[in-house]
Amino acid sequence: MNISAINKYLKIFWASLILFSCTERIDIHTDSQEFARLVVEGSISTDTTAHMVRLTTTADYFDDRPPRPVSGAQVMIISETDFFLLTETPAKSGIYLTEPDVFGKVGHEYRLQIQLEEEIGGAKEFEASSKIFPINQIDSIALQYNEDWGEEGFVEVKCYVWDPPTEDFYMFHTYINGQLTNDSINRIFVVDDILYNGNYTNGIGVSYLDQSNSREVLKTGDTVTLRAGRITKEFMEFIYQLQEETGYQTPVFSGPPANVHGNISNGAFGFFGAFSSSYASVVVPDFSEQ
Repeated sequence: MNISAINKYLKIFWASLILFSCTERIDIHTDSQEFARLVVEGSISTDTTAHMVRLTTTADYFDDRPPRPVSGAQVMIISETDFFLLTETPAKSGIYLTEPDVFGKVGHEYRLQIQLEEEIGGAKEFEASSKIFPINQIDSIALQYNEDWGEEGFVEVKCYVWDPPTEDFYMFHTYINGQLTNDSINRIFVVDDILYNGNYTNGIGVSYLDQSNSREVLKTGDTVTLRAGRITKEFMEFIYQLQEETGYQTPVFSGPPANVHGNISNGAFGFFGAFSSSYASVVVPDFSEQ
């Protein structure tokens, strides 16, 4: 047998080996009952409102259905002076609400306690805690239209406020005529105060409204409201981790996803946060005159 024939057979052998290895069966064990965990989403703030705690379970990796709500639990938020028993509303939804006149108090630490009817992940009782720190009132906000950003431009929401000389962490939400614009975790803006600690912010950008997005388009006379929340470092880091794991990955073949570290006990996922709020509003001007 000559050399060319040997090379031909070697090529066929290696091609067959590669094809065989590419079709090897790999079993991934994702049994929902064995590996299920409780997922908690909740907070209390200094706002007077019905505060929410949502309970669900983790789902199978290949399951395209929404996570299953956890119903019938006893959910409480407790501090040294307050006791709030939450009511599941609507029934069987896994959404638990306080009464609408509830508000958190600055300087108080709030503890979330959950008692399930049935075990999830080997436990029926879960808890978490978070403290409310004071926040300075926002002096004002301003809008700046940047027509060369994106397809239709962006409106930057600029915040003016004195930042205290302590290490602080903030979360920002933006409303247009009372409607929240950044209602998904990937669009919440969180930041520390390392760049302006103990100083006046003098118009730092904290929100960016895409004028090619129908939900964010501003018209002259609209009212834009900024809500600033002073959160804990742990809460900020939790949001950062969620955004990293659920956002666009660059490069495409980046590292595998990892569990996001929350503050719920007994192996549950999620976070219970407590924070103070400050608001400021501005009426949208006619940008064509600027």
